[in-house]
Amino acid sequence: MTQNSSETILTPAGSAAAFSVSPIAATGAAKWSYFSLVFSVFYFFNLVAQFEHFSTKEVAISFFIYAVFIVLFFQATRLTGIAVIRPILAIILLSAVGASVQPGTNALFGYAAFFAGYYFQFRGSFTLLLCNLGCQFASAYAFDLLSPYYLGPSIAVSTSLFVYGVFSQKEYLNACLQNKKNQQIEQLAAIAERERIARDMHDLLGHSLSSLALKSELAEKLAHRAQFDAAKKEITEVAELARQTLTEVRYAVTGLKQRGINGSLEKLTKQLQHMNFETQTFIEVTTLPPKVESTVIMLCTEWITNILRHSNGDRVSISITNTSDSVELNIGDNGKTSTLTPGNGIDGMKSRVAEHGGTIDIQQNGGVKLRIVIPLGLEEQTI
Repeated sequence: MTQNSSETILTPAGSAAAFSVSPIAATGAAKWSYFSLVFSVFYFFNLVAQFEHFSTKEVAISFFIYAVFIVLFFQATRLTGIAVIRPILAIILLSAVGASVQPGTNALFGYAAFFAGYYFQFRGSFTLLLCNLGCQFASAYAFDLLSPYYLGPSIAVSTSLFVYGVFSQKEYLNACLQNKKNQQIEQLAAIAERERIARDMHDLLGHSLSSLALKSELAEKLAHRAQFDAAKKEITEVAELARQTLTEVRYAVTGLKQRGINGSLEKLTKQLQHMNFETQTFIEVTTLPPKVESTVIMLCTEWITNILRHSNGDRVSISITNTSDSVELNIGDNGKTSTLTPGNGIDGMKSRVAEHGGTIDIQQNGGVKLRIVIPLGLEEQTI
């Protein structure tokens, strides 16, 4: 029987009252429980087989007993915790007392045993089972039914359904635990996605705002020199860059990229050239996993933003290549930098690379050189 419930579990806390599972009617066991009522027709077997020995009053009482049982059964499927003890004990008592009129009530003890095994921890459920069996023997003794035809089926069905109820409870708890784990995984995925978006926003806006600031300053200088046409051109490019940035932000939020590696590097190269950097690019990559491609684009954007902000050089080389096992990114410039202080940008880059199990190496020798290697096999395994 499969339990497909997402109800909250009230875990044990040292007492039976602190433990609770969802009512059967709220779980995947509900349909099976209602279907199990088919087996309760054995209650009528003795009545039909020896109908001539029953008076009209006894037949009426037999149907009344069964009707009360049905009411108690549905109550037990809709309650939980201490409250469900009442219908369970009522079914046991009804079955025991009803045996005085109709011995077929021995078919009803098993339902109480199942409810006891499902709703309670072992100590409480076993106590109810002993109460159930005790009432069976008491009714057999009181109404002269000490026969294997009465006690045999009753005891066998009760103990079997009790065990089934215990395992149904365990299955339910395991399903709830798995559901809780799935919710935690979803929460972690949501947190990771928010962090990805935050890094993307930092990288995209950091680069774009730096370019906007540089172009605006250039336009201001040109305007002071009365070079209005050139200043107007810079202002037009500022507006275009702002529109492009807005579009890229939208794509970043949805996890998409407006350009592939080639398109993104072309845009970045133009930015470098516009700031009087001589650029050399070498891109030779096959189709990359989307997450890897996105990461490589963001790493390029972040590092080139750093060059635009801080480098005093005039040459930049960019190389992106890959094999079947990894993709390698190399970016170098000839700027003279005495110290390189890691900030949010470099920390974010390291975090991105670490997520893919890659390595990052930054060297200062005749300029600043960045080398990043990201394995491709690990990415495929984590998709």
